[in-house]
Amino acid sequence: MSGGARELGKVVCRAYDDAMRAIKAREVLASASTRVKTALRLSLHLVVGVLIGLSVTACCEAPERAGTIASATLAPDSICERDTRAVDAALLAYLSKARSVHLEADLAEADGGNELAIRVLAQFVAGPALGAEQPVPEVREVLADTLARLADLRAARGEFDAAEAELRRGLELAVERTHFRGRLMEVRGALEKRRFEALRSSKDERGAQLAKERSLAALREAVAIQEDVIAGAVGSDTGGRGP
Repeated sequence: MSGGARELGKVVCRAYDDAMRAIKAREVLASASTRVKTALRLSLHLVVGVLIGLSVTACCEAPERAGTIASATLAPDSICERDTRAVDAALLAYLSKARSVHLEADLAEADGGNELAIRVLAQFVAGPALGAEQPVPEVREVLADTLARLADLRAARGEFDAAEAELRRGLELAVERTHFRGRLMEVRGALEKRRFEALRSSKDERGAQLAKERSLAALREAVAIQEDVIAGAVGSDTGGRGP
């Protein structure tokens, strides 16, 4: 391999690292709507995937990465560690499909068609995913985010139990304390708030109180997770020295 190709591989892999750290921090702080953040995240995954696909061979063969970063910073998220012969193209296709599905759901919501939005999102999460029983990290993130949106749409329609089922599935995918798990807990808090309001309106004071307690617990956990994410990003940017 030429020195230029090796250097290109290292640059692209560093760009991937930086992009992933940046988006995880900025997603938490952004004031944009959930749909906008989802579209931006899917777009970034897609663009970064294209860049890595163009130089994945250089990245994987660079000895410096193979001996250090590949085993630390990127593992197990590194595309370099997966079978690059098939996964790269399939991953790009999956991310592009996800973005298309979310855009279709956006259009349905814009016309007041929440039922259609739910249907297209539900079909997507029920479809085949890369990695089967153990989806690759990028797929887990997309699925968790989609399930959070699906749960929010169901909760808005009063389908509280169905919404909780979507959240439980998402939490099984987002097991680490990342933005994605925090987002799922945020939606659970909103779900239980809606349930609280519905039960209070029906004069079920006991049920309303329990729903309120669940909402507060979920929202506090969401805040705690996102604070961890922010602290981790700040610590990373300052070399672990804090602000």
